[in-house]
Amino acid sequence: MKQAAMIRPRTMTFKETVTYWGLSANTFRKLMLQGVAPGPLDIPGLGRLLFDREQQDRAIDALRQQSRV
Repeated sequence: MKQAAMIRPRTMTFKETVTYWGLSANTFRKLMLQGVAPGPLDIPGLGRLLFDREQQDRAIDALRQQSRV
């Protein structure tokens, strides 16, 4: 039998997002409060935080562009 292709989820948990950024949870929270890092998606009734990977990528790319100036 063939194995199904690995699908990389579009969303990440808080812990995965913090790891993705390579930061501590507190530092990531500060960046969210400052509007630098995007906050979680608003999914009614989910009961946990999920973050959009593409939003995180865009925020990281924006920081990279700013640091080139």
